[in-house]
Amino acid sequence: MKLFQWFRRSSAPSLADCPSALADMLRPGDVLLMDPVPVDSSGPQYPEAERIAASLRDYPKDWAWKQKGYTIAHVPTGFALWVGNKDYGLGEDHGSHRTDFPKPEQAIIWPAVEAWLERFKVGFTGRLPKVNITARRGTYWCVADGHPWAGAGSSPADAYRAWSRAVSIQARKDINPKEYLHVWSAAL
Repeated sequence: MKLFQWFRRSSAPSLADCPSALADMLRPGDVLLMDPVPVDSSGPQYPEAERIAASLRDYPKDWAWKQKGYTIAHVPTGFALWVGNKDYGLGEDHGSHRTDFPKPEQAIIWPAVEAWLERFKVGFTGRLPKVNITARRGTYWCVADGHPWAGAGSSPADAYRAWSRAVSIQARKDINPKEYLHVWSAAL
């Protein structure tokens, strides 16, 4: 019956059977109050924000534009982050709506977002890109890498003017109402 001997109350070990400094201090019926253990609060208070910021800093190529200029997405997980305007806030994009992060979390995430945006900048810088102008049978053609338009004209200046009006709103504002714009779709 030694198998179930541990189950009986009489065979339970007592403090006298435990050789330790704590057992030497205690007597049956005594109470020992210990000093409270300090809690380490130096860890991140916002672990989700820390993970998002760390991912943007350490693995920037895991993030891509979901909607250029407004939303970036973590490609492996599909998590989308609305980053359109710092003053308006930062939030998780759910497709039809977004959930804003609290201000302390935004303060953690924004520096990493700004570094990512600086690295993967999009948009128009105000300068037209470099163009290639070629001549074929008396007609000059103007094209640029990454733009789906080709401008044509009787001189290199006319071809460039036609192309720039196709890709630039500012150039279209200066157009003469009686002047025709000759623009074709170019193969990319």
